[in-house]
Amino acid sequence: MKQYPGYTLVKREDCPEQHGTLTVLTHDVSGAAVLLVENDDDNKAFGIGFGTFPSDDTGVFHILEHSVLAGSEKYPVKSPFLQLLKSSMASFLNAMTFPDKTVYPFATPNETDFKNLMDVYLNAVFCPLAMVDKGVFEQEGWHRDEDGTVSGVVYNEMQGALATPDAQLQNALSRAMFPDTAYGFVSGGDPASIPALTYEKYVRVYRRHYSADNCCITLYGKMDMAEKLAFLDEQYLSRMPKSASRPRLTVQDEQAGAKRNIPYYTEKPEPDEAQCALAWYTGAFSDRERQLGVEILLDALLGTNQAPLKAALLEEKLGADIDVGFDDSTLQPTLELVLRGATEESAGKFAAAVRKAVDGILEKGIPEELLMASLNSTEFASLERPGSIPDGVLDAINASAGWLHTGDPALLLHTNALFASLREKLEQGWFNELLRELFAPAPVEIIQVPTLPKKEEEGRAARTDGKLVLDHPLTAADLGEGKKQTPGSRELLAGAELLHHPSAGNTYLYLYYDLGGMAPEDMSCLQLLTDVMDELDTEKHTARELNTLRNTWLGSSGAWMDCWTGRQEGRPCHAKLIVGMSMLERSLEKAVELGSEWLYETRFSGPQAEAAMERVASQQKLLMEQKFLREGHTFAAMRAAAHFSVESALSERCNGVSYYHYLCELLEKADWTALGKRMEELWKSVLKKNALTVSLHGSDAALDTLKKLLPGSAFAAEKRGEAKPCTEELTAPVNEAFIIDGGVNYDVLVWPMERRLERKVLARVMSYEYLWHSIREVGGAYGTGMVTQNDGTEYLYTYRDPHLKESYETFAKGPAELAGRDYTEKDMNEFIVGAAAKLDTPRKPREEAASTDCKYFCGITDEMTAAERKSLCSVDAAALKAEAADLSARMEKGVRVVFGSKEAVEAAKELFDRVETL
Repeated sequence: MKQYPGYTLVKREDCPEQHGTLTVLTHDVSGAAVLLVENDDDNKAFGIGFGTFPSDDTGVFHILEHSVLAGSEKYPVKSPFLQLLKSSMASFLNAMTFPDKTVYPFATPNETDFKNLMDVYLNAVFCPLAMVDKGVFEQEGWHRDEDGTVSGVVYNEMQGALATPDAQLQNALSRAMFPDTAYGFVSGGDPASIPALTYEKYVRVYRRHYSADNCCITLYGKMDMAEKLAFLDEQYLSRMPKSASRPRLTVQDEQAGAKRNIPYYTEKPEPDEAQCALAWYTGAFSDRERQLGVEILLDALLGTNQAPLKAALLEEKLGADIDVGFDDSTLQPTLELVLRGATEESAGKFAAAVRKAVDGILEKGIPEELLMASLNSTEFASLERPGSIPDGVLDAINASAGWLHTGDPALLLHTNALFASLREKLEQGWFNELLRELFAPAPVEIIQVPTLPKKEEEGRAARTDGKLVLDHPLTAADLGEGKKQTPGSRELLAGAELLHHPSAGNTYLYLYYDLGGMAPEDMSCLQLLTDVMDELDTEKHTARELNTLRNTWLGSSGAWMDCWTGRQEGRPCHAKLIVGMSMLERSLEKAVELGSEWLYETRFSGPQAEAAMERVASQQKLLMEQKFLREGHTFAAMRAAAHFSVESALSERCNGVSYYHYLCELLEKADWTALGKRMEELWKSVLKKNALTVSLHGSDAALDTLKKLLPGSAFAAEKRGEAKPCTEELTAPVNEAFIIDGGVNYDVLVWPMERRLERKVLARVMSYEYLWHSIREVGGAYGTGMVTQNDGTEYLYTYRDPHLKESYETFAKGPAELAGRDYTEKDMNEFIVGAAAKLDTPRKPREEAASTDCKYFCGITDEMTAAERKSLCSVDAAALKAEAADLSARMEKGVRVVFGSKEAVEAAKELFDRVETL
C-alpha cells in the first residue's frame, strides 16, 4: 500500500473508465480533499474547486474568479494569467464560475510547465493581492467613471450575457425553482445588482469560501504524484489550518406548479417569438443511476425531431422548436423543456400538451429499441468523451461536483456499473416508471413575451507592471520537434480514393464528397440539407427508426460541410460534404450498411419530407438569432473575411448572415415541394458523380473488412469526377453594421494578409501586450484579440464590448505602439513559446482523425510543418518590430463589421456603408 505523508488515505480503487486508478485523500492539517487520477495520459491536468454559494445577484464569486488571477504574493504582477496565456504550453488554461462552485483547471503535456502552472494557480487562489488592492475589484468587478457610467470587466460581460432572451428566461426559471437557496441567484452577476457589491463584502466572501477545507484538488495523468503531493503539503496546505465550519448548501422545498410571466424588451417585438420554459426536479444528485437514467430517457424521447415526445409536441404546432435541458451537476438536478417561436396564447398551452403527450407514451410504453439506442450512444460518448476539453479537466470539474454534494470526488468518474444496471432495468419497465415519476408533479412554468422597451424616466497599489518571474520559465527547447504524422496508405477502390491511418481504440470512418465546381448558390441548399438529413425517411425505415439504428450501432454519426485553404500552388479552397461515423471496430460492417441507406435511399418528396424541411429551416433560423447575440464576433469576422477569401466566402454563405437571409427567404416563400426537388437533384449529383475519398482511422483488420465491404456498397461507383478547387467571385469590400438586441457590441476589423506562420507571434503580442490592456482592462470589453487565419486573412476583434467607435480608434493606434516598443530576448522567447505550443495542442482521437484528413487534402507535409515551425522560432525583436510597422498599412485595407446595439451603431454610423437590423 502506498504511503502519503501528510495525508490520510480515504480509498484507492481501479477505474477502467479513466484507464487507471483513483486515490482519494484528505490533507491532515487543512482538511483539503485530494483526488489522484493515475493513468498514462501525457496531457496532465490539475484542478482546484471551491464550494461557492451566492446569496445575492452581485456576482461576487464571478468577480473573485477574475480577481484572484490578477496578481498574488509570489507573482505580484498585474496579469499573471495573461502572461501564462502568452508563454505556456497549456492545452487548457481557464477558470469558471458555476452556480455552486468555482473551479480553476489547466492541462499541459509539459512537466516543467505543469509545475509552473500549479504554483501560479495555487498562489493565486490562496494568496491573491486583490484582498489588499481595491483596484483589482474596480477593474474586474465594477467602478463608476467620471461621467457617472458604470463599467468593469464582469459588469460588461454580464451586460452582454444577460441581454439575450434565453439568459433572462433561464434566470427567471432558476428564481422560480429555487427562491430560497443559492441556485435562485445569478451566479455570474446581474448588472442591476453588481454595483451593490462593496469591496468590504467582497473580501469577507473570499475569506469565508476560499479556504483549504472548502476545496477539492485533482491531479490527473502520467506524473510523479508523490512529488506533487509533497509540494502541495509543504508550500500551501500545511500552512492552512481548518476553519471553524465550512459553508454549506441548503435544500429547496420543491416549487411544483409555480408560474410566472416575464417580458423580453426588444425594439422589434414579434408576436411569434414568445417562449415557454417548463421545469421539473429529477431527484437526488447522489442517486447517479437515476440521473443517468434521466439523461438516457430524455435522449430517447426528445433527442431528435422524430423522438416520440418531441414529435408529439411538434405536431401540436404550438411553436417552431422545443429544446431540452438537463443539469445533473447541482445538489437538486432539474430538467427543462423550452418551447421557442411561440405566440403568447400557444405558450400557455404548452404544459397541457406535455402532459397529454407523456400520458400517450405511457399508455403504450416506451419502445425498448429506442431506449437501448440511447443507452448505447450515451455509453459510447461517456467513454470517448468527445469535444475539445481535455479528459483531466473534465475529471477535475466532476471531482469538485462529487466532493461538494456527497464528499466523494470519485463518484462521477465511475459509470460502467451504472450502464450495466440500467441495461437490466430496461427490460423490467423501469424507464416507464421513471417517466411517470418525473412528469407527475405540475411543472414550474415561465412564459416570456417580447415587449417594447419602457421609456426611460428622467431622472494602494500592491501589484506592479512587471513580468511574471517563474521558477522554471519555458524556452523554445521545451517545444520539441512537433508531432509527426503517422504514415498511412492510399489506394483506389470501387471508384473512390481509400485512405487508411493506422490507429488503436475506436474506429473512425469519414466520407469526403468533393464540392469543387458547385455553383455558390447551391452551397446554402446543401448546408440546410445536412441538417434535414436526420429528419428524412428512407426506402426501408422511417427517420426515427433509422436514427434509432444509428444510435444503437454507432457511437456518433452526422453529415456536415467544411472547407479549407490548401498549401498547394494557387492556395486552392477545398470544399467537402463530409459524413462521419465513429464506432467500435466490430460495428464497421453495420456502419457501411446504415451509412449506405441513410445517404443513398433518402426520400425527399412527400408531406413528411416537406414538413421536416419547414421545421428544420425554422429551427435553424431561431438558433442563428440566438448565436448572433452570443457570438457576434464570429459572424462579423466571417462576413468581413468573405471579401478576401474563397474559404470565408463559402463559410459565410453556409453559416453566416447570408445563410440566415437564405433561411428567411425559404420560410417566406414556403415552397417546400420545389426545395425538395432541388435538394434531391443536388444530393444525387454530389453522391453519385463527385469525387469521393473514404478515410478509415483504425486497425489493419478494420481496413481488410472495409475493402471487402466497399465494392458491394452504395458508395461504389464506376466513374466519378475529379476533385476540383472551389471557386467564387469575391464581392467588393463593404463596411457593415448589424443591429442586435443587448447593450454590448462585437467589433471586427479584417484585412487580407498572405499566410505566414511567424505572424502568429505578432498576433500574440498584439493580443496580450496591447489589446488586453487597452480594450479589456481600460475599455471594459470581456474579450479581445488578433487572429491570423489560414485562409489569407487577419483580424482584430472585441467581444461583449461596451464601446464601438472608441474600440476602432484603439485598434488604429496598435501598430505604432507595438513598433515603438523594445523587446528583450526573454520577451521574444515567451511570445514564440506561446505561439508554437498551440501548434502541438493535444487532441482527442476524433479530432486527431479529422485533422489528419485535413492535412492530406491541403497538401500539408511534416517537412512543411517543420519549416514553418523553424521560421516561427527564428523571429527576433527586429523582425517583430518590422511586422508591427507594416501592420498599419495592412489594416488600412481592412473591412469593419459590427454586431452591436442600436445606440452604438447610430453614434458611429459614419464608419459603415450599410446598416441592417437583424
